[in-house]
Amino acid sequence: MHKKIAISIVIIFLALFSCRSKNNIETEKNSSIKDSTLVYQDNKVVGKIAQKTTFNCKSCYAISKVKIGDKEIVIKIPVSNRGISNESILEYDFAIDKMESNINYTIVKYSSTLSSKAYELKLNKNEKGQIYVIKVLTFSYGIRDIEIAEDDYESFQSNLICQSEKRTLVKDTIIISDNHFFEKNECFDCPIKYTIEECIANKEKGVKMNWE
Repeated sequence: MHKKIAISIVIIFLALFSCRSKNNIETEKNSSIKDSTLVYQDNKVVGKIAQKTTFNCKSCYAISKVKIGDKEIVIKIPVSNRGISNESILEYDFAIDKMESNINYTIVKYSSTLSSKAYELKLNKNEKGQIYVIKVLTFSYGIRDIEIAEDDYESFQSNLICQSEKRTLVKDTIIISDNHFFEKNECFDCPIKYTIEECIANKEKGVKMNWE
C-alpha cells in the first residue's frame, strides 16, 4: 500500500514538473515572438522591439507589410528610445491596430503610442497597378470651448477630426507618421457622444452638432 502511494506521488510530481516545463517553454516562446521584431536605422539592424539598448535612435523604424491585390507594400513604423526604470528600451511610436482589405481597397488603422491620436489610411490600386493613398483620416481627443451665448463659453469634450481625399502615389513603401497636412476646411470638432462615423456623416450632411 505504501509502495503504491509513493509511486503515485512520484507520478504526480513528474506530471507537475512536465507541465511546469511546458509552460516555461511556451512563455519563453511567446516572449521570443514578442521581442523578435527587428529595429532598423539606415537599413541596418540596431536592435529589437521592447529590448534594452544603448543605441541612440535618430530615425529608427520597424517593418510591417500589407498586400494590396498582388502587390506588397512595406510599412515603416517609427521607433524611438523610451526611458523605463532608468533603462533605454526600443518602442514603437505608432501601433498598427488593424488592416482591412477587399478587392477594391485596403485600410490601415494605426494609433500613436504617445498621445490619444488615431489614424486611418485608405489605399487602392488602379488599373495600371499603381498604389495610391486615396484618403487620410485622423482623430484625437481634446477639449473645445463652445459659445453658448454671447461672450459666454463652455468647455466640452470633443474629437478633432481631419479628413483628406488627396491622392498620393505610393511606390513601394509607406512611412506612417503624424506629418499629414490638412486644409482648414478638412478639420472639425465633434462632441464625443457621437461616434467618429456619425461625426463624419453629420458633417457631410450639414447636420448641426448638439454640444449639450
